[in-house]
Amino acid sequence: MYEGIDPKKLKLNLNDRLKSLHDLYLADLISDNTLSSQLLELIASREAKNFWDITMKKDITARRMLTMLEDPQRWKEDSSSPENERQRILKDRLVGVFFSAADSYEYILEMLLDIANLPHFESIVYSRNTKSTVKKSGAKLSILD
Repeated sequence: MYEGIDPKKLKLNLNDRLKSLHDLYLADLISDNTLSSQLLELIASREAKNFWDITMKKDITARRMLTMLEDPQRWKEDSSSPENERQRILKDRLVGVFFSAADSYEYILEMLLDIANLPHFESIVYSRNTKSTVKKSGAKLSILD
């Protein structure tokens, strides 16, 4: 299914996009709200999903368990929060990771994708790409009617 997709190329492109977002934010060209929305768009992209599937998905259970064990209180709060608040919580978490990790963009990307694939957030992230683009049309009338 992922034949011909180079994970190194995906990672490089995603890291470049993260760096661009960082540069835009530092230059005060985008707000916190725009940054959080752009981070969500980035991790919901087909490119990010492919990278996750190729390189990280095989460890999904371990990654989720580690996240839960690192901060069980946060896990409980996130997973028990109402559905309508989860997108705000997710965006806050993404921005928090984006600014807290001073390491490399590779590490930030990995952390962002781990958050995106938590059971209480993945429906928000991946429903963005599966929205139907089929337009519903109203009644069709012709000139003859």
